[in-house]
Amino acid sequence: MAPIGQIYGYVGHPKVNRVLGAAAYNGVELEVVETQAMKGDTKKPEYRALFPYGKIPGFKGTDGFSLTEGKAIARYVAGLADNAKLLGTDAKSAALVEQWISFADDEILNTGIQLMLLTLNIIPYNKAAEQRSWEALDRAFAHLEAELKKKTFLVGHRVTLADLTVASDLAFIFGRIAGVNFRSKYPNSVRYYNTVAGQSQLVKIFSNVTLAEENVKFTPPKKEEKPKAAPAPKAEKPKAAPAPKDDDEDDEPKAAPPPKNPLDSLPKSSFNLDEWKRTYSNEDTREKALPWFFEHFDHEGYSIVKLDYKYNDELQAVFQSNNLIGGLFARLEASRKYTMGTLGVFGENNNNLISGVMICRGKDPKSVLEVAPDFESYEVTPLDITKPEDKKFFEDMMAWEATIDGKAFADGKIMK
Repeated sequence: MAPIGQIYGYVGHPKVNRVLGAAAYNGVELEVVETQAMKGDTKKPEYRALFPYGKIPGFKGTDGFSLTEGKAIARYVAGLADNAKLLGTDAKSAALVEQWISFADDEILNTGIQLMLLTLNIIPYNKAAEQRSWEALDRAFAHLEAELKKKTFLVGHRVTLADLTVASDLAFIFGRIAGVNFRSKYPNSVRYYNTVAGQSQLVKIFSNVTLAEENVKFTPPKKEEKPKAAPAPKAEKPKAAPAPKDDDEDDEPKAAPPPKNPLDSLPKSSFNLDEWKRTYSNEDTREKALPWFFEHFDHEGYSIVKLDYKYNDELQAVFQSNNLIGGLFARLEASRKYTMGTLGVFGENNNNLISGVMICRGKDPKSVLEVAPDFESYEVTPLDITKPEDKKFFEDMMAWEATIDGKAFADGKIMK
């Protein structure tokens, strides 16, 4: 049988596996064009010519039809034949299939990717963020476990695209993220994975999955050893001092001292920012840290602003939005001694926003924040914590308990 097209990616990628599974059930063949982002394949001009966003997987049909986005490709291939009923048998079952696909990617796959990026230090490692990700993964598996207690397959009594998607995401989680101890808490989910992966049409696709023994862990990078200093040369006998210069000889010009940050020239403040950072880190936020802050804050020497991301309609997964915050904070490094604050992601995948507060030295926050080029992507609004509404917003943000436009806090980062 001639292939109906090419899928760009690699066997083992969760969004490729589900497409290959759909093809196998529908009796159609796909040619896999080995493509890996980590090897730079998606940045090559010839790949971008086909798929401008550079995502994998990508699909190119023999008839010239092309697609990106794993969900869209899987849905297209699943719908090529009706005999397998991969998309459901009626409107209700079709909706349930879509529900489980969204759940699998949003709650299981994206959380697993977040854990992988954190533990590999691809995004700056944060123990609290890792703990929240594990808790989110446990919540997702608890829900799946309860459903599978009374089911063999997720929708109806036969494999659908929901099962192909969930099993593909579980292969990633069980193979690369979650070890024996995690899996032992969810026997129904493990049984379900083995059932789906063991289907005759799918054995070849899932045969390369090796289940992890241990949970993925962060390993701090080793510090590079400094090279040993070369032995000091033997001291030479002092040479005779040169004759003094004539008075009319020019003195050698001295190197100019490095320019000071203008913020260092501000009048000394009674508010100790470093002490506030320590208090916030070590004390309960509402009971001790915030009362300390309001007692010691210097309204003349510091300012507080609210930051709102300007392009919330472009945000997708929560972890990706949180990565934007991490990028901003990384580029604020040069101003670390002059600022402290937190930004959060509010809402859920594909419906979230970024907002937060920053404490800045001086009355012009721009002089602190403009060292980060992406600062221009945020709307800056001064806050006056003598006003009850501004004070409450500041308190809720620092405690990570704010709700904005009906959206609850989902994740965030702190600049200290």
